[in-house]
Amino acid sequence: MVLTFISVVSFPSMSRKSSTGSRRPQGTAFKSPLQLQKTSQNQVENVKDDAQELGGKLEAVNLEIAELESRGLKIEMLQLHIDKLHLYNELKDYAQMVLGRIAVLEGVRTKDLYPRYNLDLGD
Repeated sequence: MVLTFISVVSFPSMSRKSSTGSRRPQGTAFKSPLQLQKTSQNQVENVKDDAQELGGKLEAVNLEIAELESRGLKIEMLQLHIDKLHLYNELKDYAQMVLGRIAVLEGVRTKDLYPRYNLDLGD
């Protein structure tokens, strides 16, 4: 076992606390770790372009919503569809766990069980 000793070097000017309680050499000015950046004209133009692009996307989405509502689709139907998708995903997860347990017990890959139970690998 090799032990390494680290010696600590003390700098007298660094060890004295200033009147504010910080440890920095005397005579140095405070430098904030947060540097303010000047906004360039190019950055302002980029933000304006992004805002215009987002405004166009918002308008397109609003038009699509209006079109779907004119066809008779309602938000409640969307929520019902989302709830059914959640239920489907939960049931699929449970089925995957059962298939995994069967595969472990039989010493085969889960993939090999799909044909036996008429399951589609892509689903």
